[in-house]
Amino acid sequence: MVQDKWIISEVYKNASIDLLQNNLSALRAKIGISQEELASVVGVTRQTYYPVETGRKPMTWSMFLALIFVFDSIKETSEMLEDLRIYPIDLIMRFNGQISPDEGVI
Repeated sequence: MVQDKWIISEVYKNASIDLLQNNLSALRAKIGISQEELASVVGVTRQTYYPVETGRKPMTWSMFLALIFVFDSIKETSEMLEDLRIYPIDLIMRFNGQISPDEGVI
């Protein structure tokens, strides 16, 4: 049985993905990385990444997590994630028992 703190709702995932997907090109431009380079970093081809950035294809949760990891690892984009409220701090707090599974938008 999966504990409640590890369950992430589809509503939360979709809202988080939409926020990131709508800001991907700006985040990428902020650090001057090409689509091909970013795709390589997260383990996909440019042909897979391009339609996600342009909104022609939905982003998967695993790609969301990979992109968050990359962008949060770089100071300029980490700050941008926080300013845009894309970074899922409530997930971190929930996973670490700082908020209950009932709190937040999950």
